[in-house]
Amino acid sequence: MPPASAITAEEAILLPKTCSCGGSFTHITTHERYQEDIPLPDLTKDYQAHLVTKYIIKRGICCSCGKASSGRELGGQAVSLGPNVRLLICHLVSVTGLSYAQITQLCLSLYNLHITDGEIATVIAKAHTRWLSAYEQLKADIRSSPAVHADETSWPIQNLNRQGYGWVLAASDNSKSCFALENSRGAPHAKKLLGSYRGIRITDNYGVYLALPGQQQLCWAHLYRCIRDLCYNENLPEEQLPYVSWWHKQFVGIYQQLQAYLAEPCDKQKRLEQSEELWQRLKLLLLIQNGEPDKLTRLKAQLKRAGKDRLFTCLPSNISCDNNRAERDLRALVLKRKRSFGSKTIEGAKALATVLSICTNVWRENPTSYFKTLATISR
Repeated sequence: MPPASAITAEEAILLPKTCSCGGSFTHITTHERYQEDIPLPDLTKDYQAHLVTKYIIKRGICCSCGKASSGRELGGQAVSLGPNVRLLICHLVSVTGLSYAQITQLCLSLYNLHITDGEIATVIAKAHTRWLSAYEQLKADIRSSPAVHADETSWPIQNLNRQGYGWVLAASDNSKSCFALENSRGAPHAKKLLGSYRGIRITDNYGVYLALPGQQQLCWAHLYRCIRDLCYNENLPEEQLPYVSWWHKQFVGIYQQLQAYLAEPCDKQKRLEQSEELWQRLKLLLLIQNGEPDKLTRLKAQLKRAGKDRLFTCLPSNISCDNNRAERDLRALVLKRKRSFGSKTIEGAKALATVLSICTNVWRENPTSYFKTLATISR
């Protein structure tokens, strides 16, 4: 129900004087209904697409030193975008994930604002400068979590021959996450993102995550998808299918039991015993069988190298056993990539990462006071 302060107009709907049959009405009661709407340029009376403020600025020359002074900066263009438009652009390019062309069309159709791609890029670059300290603080807050999720996906950068990757780092115990858009998928970027973090990182088996300091929890969802895809592979020889299906069933059973243990109240000693129990069950599945698919052999070798510590750290630490959190965070970046085809320059990519991180977290924490909070950060 909208509060009384939100009501902008009232209209009384009266009964007709008589019923269609000619009779009169008795026991009349009053009821309230509400309709929420938005102003549209062509349909709303006295609609103001946007506000224009004209400044009359005095400028003078000092008679002693000859220095020119004015009450307001005169440099730059005669017409500039206001702070509210700039915040809206940051929101549309990050949380909403629109391309520059879509932002231009929306601002023109709703606000009669003619905005170029260059102006949008400038807005993002200036927001990056203003929000950089908040971005670094966000990363520090995430690194203070007992465990973090990390993942990456391709992010084309046009002047680097469409090379580039988007990285995400997310806290395990709250909704905070931050993004980094870099020129490669190399280890230096993973080290830069995690910094001096020494807690538990929940990741897939990508090599750059293995050598980082601290503990690692391998994502069970990734491991499960490997065996699932093999089990349902139409090209799998028929004679290999019975063993692969049996192995798949046994592995799923361990995965489901792991999830059931994690759903129970945490007793560290009991969790250590449970991790040993599941590890012993899993070790029986890691024996190589003649005639098994090469992909299953590689998966067994991967699990054997990982060992109990990297597979079952989640139990005594009481953290997630999968990296779905990071994958969900990256989904917004993947959808934006499909609309906008990445960034033109590495500088633009880094600016977008800052804006995306700040806007996404403010939106999650307080969507009802979203722009008010962003304006506070901008000061």
